[in-house]
Amino acid sequence: MTAIAACFYVSLPEWQGRSRSRSFLVVPAALALICVYIMMGFVAPESRQPWLLRAALGLGLALGVIRGLFIKSDIDEFGLVRLPGARDGLLVTLAIAAAVVAATLAPLVSGQVVAWVPHATSLAGLGATYLSGRAVAVYLRTRS
Repeated sequence: MTAIAACFYVSLPEWQGRSRSRSFLVVPAALALICVYIMMGFVAPESRQPWLLRAALGLGLALGVIRGLFIKSDIDEFGLVRLPGARDGLLVTLAIAAAVVAATLAPLVSGQVVAWVPHATSLAGLGATYLSGRAVAVYLRTRS
């Protein structure tokens, strides 16, 4: 929960349309990946679905790179990047937060809900790799 809260906090400048360093775009993605790594520990060994997680990670990375290549970005005279209208980061971070909450609370609710934990982990993985791919693509595209 702390990592996802930090992910929200460091994503605020992007959501508010403020300029920030290109390398700082990677921080929310790294925090989201930490959340996914922790969530993998919540999945019971007998209910793990590695193909689902791998597919989600691959799809998220591909979608993130595509979005990063086509996202509008403004660079100021100091080399800071602003992503006007980039609300997708907010939506993805909210989806990751919902998946973290679901994976954390599912074992406490009932035994049948625990089956949702691998799916929540895969959803969080998709979002984390989406943010990573988008950040790397924007970084590479906007460097001078």
